[in-house]
Amino acid sequence: MIRRMYLNGHEKFEARRIIQEKTGYTIKSSSILNQVFRRSSFAAETGQNSNEIFEFIGDHVLSFFVVKIVSKRCGSLSLTDDYTFRIRENRFTQIKQALVNNEALAKIIDEWDIAKYLLLGSSDIKNEVGKETKVKADLFEAIIGAIAVESEWDSKTLESAVSKALDIGEKISAMIENDVMVRYFDIDNAVTTLKEIAENGQCTMPKYEFVGPEYIGYDSDGNPKWACTSHIINDKTAITKQVLSSSKKDAKNAVAYLILCEHFGIQNKYGPNDWFASWIYKNGKLLPDRKSKAEFDRKE
Repeated sequence: MIRRMYLNGHEKFEARRIIQEKTGYTIKSSSILNQVFRRSSFAAETGQNSNEIFEFIGDHVLSFFVVKIVSKRCGSLSLTDDYTFRIRENRFTQIKQALVNNEALAKIIDEWDIAKYLLLGSSDIKNEVGKETKVKADLFEAIIGAIAVESEWDSKTLESAVSKALDIGEKISAMIENDVMVRYFDIDNAVTTLKEIAENGQCTMPKYEFVGPEYIGYDSDGNPKWACTSHIINDKTAITKQVLSSSKKDAKNAVAYLILCEHFGIQNKYGPNDWFASWIYKNGKLLPDRKSKAEFDRKE
């Protein structure tokens, strides 16, 4: 029995089609295409080169372009020409890892239904190695590595292929908007967070103005009334908020929280961001200031 040494015509056609559809690049060389799918166990038995060199290249290509793409989305030069990030460095590492870990890459290969074209050695076939997560992740990296080699490391081609293959735009948006920013701050750490992003040049430094019980009195329970007003200017607009509370500190924390929510375009936990300029912080909750009831009724 003559051993199968290469992908057959149909397999090459389908593999090329899938790779082109999912990365935007067509691997033209039959030799390179075969090597992409040739595991080391198969190569050892047939005296050919395996896909390990493509895995190595693809791993580094992925790392570089994922960092570049995330940086383009999250980094910018501040007003003082310092380079700043809208997310913390440790979160950057988590996002990068989430995009290119073995499980994530193997899932993509499963969605493409392309691992079935792997050329495996006898022991790998017996042990069903082709179903392993790491093997599928290696195949993804090999595909990217092959594109790098055949395109002669064309930067635009590689960035486009990585972005399309990982569906990176949608994934980064989801990670940043729905995960990072929501958990990045809350009322308790909002003042510190707002100061940090101002120092990084994302907005002007907030100033807090207070009016105390000597002017606005006490509530029905005898608690002092504190009103804190603050505003910032970011690259889009000016944001002003006011919070009334029985605690000067709580009023300041809550005002910073509301400003952050509007700055990042994230819904706060208590009500629509833009319906009220004035809020009341009481019993651990933010409530619209009912002096703004007419505005509330009109928008509702």
